[in-house]
Formats: sequence, structure tokens, C-alpha cells
Amino acid sequence: MPPNLKQTKEFEALGTKWWITVFDESSDKDLEGVFTELEAFANKFESDYSRFLPDSQISVLNQARSLVNPTASLVSLLTYGKQLYLRTNTHFNLLTGHILDARGYDADYSFTPNGPEALTAGNPVTDLSISDDMIEVAHGNVDIGGFGKGYLIDELAEILQSKYDFKYFLINGGGDLFATSDHDEPIEVYLEHPTKPRHAIHRTTLLSQGFAASSPFKRVWQSNDKTFTHIVTDKNVPRIASFIKSPTARDADAFATAALMINEDELAHLAKTESFTAARFSPATGKLWSMKDF
Repeated sequence: MPPNLKQTKEFEALGTKWWITVFDESSDKDLEGVFTELEAFANKFESDYSRFLPDSQISVLNQARSLVNPTASLVSLLTYGKQLYLRTNTHFNLLTGHILDARGYDADYSFTPNGPEALTAGNPVTDLSISDDMIEVAHGNVDIGGFGKGYLIDELAEILQSKYDFKYFLINGGGDLFATSDHDEPIEVYLEHPTKPRHAIHRTTLLSQGFAASSPFKRVWQSNDKTFTHIVTDKNVPRIASFIKSPTARDADAFATAALMINEDELAHLAKTESFTAARFSPATGKLWSMKDF
């Protein structure tokens, strides 16, 4: 049987659909075991780190407020999340899980506010202590939703590259991406209109890059004449969509969220500092702002 030049695996994880496409020449039998391993890895990542699962390491930490002898993987994950607070000039904060729960973005997806409106986020610098021996949370609940998919995408990419020596692939986790190339040809992707599904507003290419988008339109709900979103900030969230290309999917994921909270000058400065490129789109005006190399 001749090798296939393109094969794709679909599965569900982290509340969304995933597609992994390998462009390397490989037989169905060879890829079957690889795809099985990747799906199992994604499922374990969810069971370990989802705040929606009561027995996950994140949920246990949030409930007990400390975790003795944490796994090295959890230490790395939360250290990365903590660093984002300063890397984004405090705009990205992983200690907001309790606020999301109170808004109704909880394990039951009730979308019914059930807590006080004046909850404050924790400060990752002072309220999250991480060492190889213990992790402690003084205020706030950990939520990795703002970078979890991107982090997992990078982990899956590492398996494909380091363990199996695949060079050409695309990983799509519910719209967050990492692409190497299709036999050294960049992979074209389209920016979707935030309020018009399947309507493209721009196109760009990825070449060994991560990609992510964020907007307050995708997860929004109303209760008692108030509108809530999954974006937690002390400012009004602008009605825009952000798009980020970065060397890693985890950075693209996190900076796409941060990009919603800052003006274009600050975004351009942050992009230069953190080596990513950005675009933003306003449905109200129909205008796309983008950096030259986006």
C-alpha cells in the first residue's frame, strides 16, 4: 500500500474539536499509533489541568490552596502562566478562575451568575508561590483557559518532532494552531469574522509558527440584563477580535487575550518585545489593523 501524503486525526479535548494533519509520508499503520498517543496525551492534559474537573490537579490546588510535591509538569505549566502576568504588563492573569465561576462560567456551564460581583483577581506575583516542593495560592483560583490550548498544542508538536521526527504537520485545537509547513511551503490560514462564522476577513501564512485568535463574541451570555464574557479585566472589553502569530502556540494563545485589553501602540510595542505579530478587527467599523508582517 503506497504511503499517504496527508492524513488527519480528529478528536475532542478541552471542550473543543481538534485536528492533527501530518504531511510527511507515512503509512496508515504508522500513523495510527502516533495519533492514538497524541489523543491520549490530550485527554490526560485535560484530566490533569481542567478547572471544570473536580479531581484535576488544578481543582485540587484551588480547593486545598496548596499542593505538596507537585509534578514537574504542573510546576512548568504554572510557572509559565505566572510569568505571563509580567510579560503582558499585568494584562494576562491566571488567578481569575473564581471570578469566572461566579459569573456562571463554571463546571456545569450554567452561565448563571452565582457569586458576588466585586470579586478581585489574585496577583500571580504575590499570591501564587511555586517551587518543586509545594505550590500555594493565597488569593484567587487558577484558570489556565487563556493559554491551555496553546500549551497543549506545543506539547503535541514536541512529541511529533522529537519522538517521531515528523517535519511537516499542522495542529488545530479549536482554532488555535501550530504549523511547521507542507514540505517547506507555508500553510495558509484565514482570519474568521468574529460575528459571521465561516466569513474570512483576511488571510495569512504560517511557517513554523503558532496562531491564535480571541474576542468577547465567542463566549458571551446574559443574565438579569447584564452581559458577561470569559475575558476578565477591570476595564471594558473592546468589541474587537485579536489575531496573533508567534513562534509558539502557547504565546499566541495568551497574547491574543492580552491584545484585547491594550491599545494599538502598546500592542505594537509588546509585539516587538515578545517577538510576535498581531492584527485586530472591529466588526463595528469593518476595519482591520495589522502589523506589516502579519
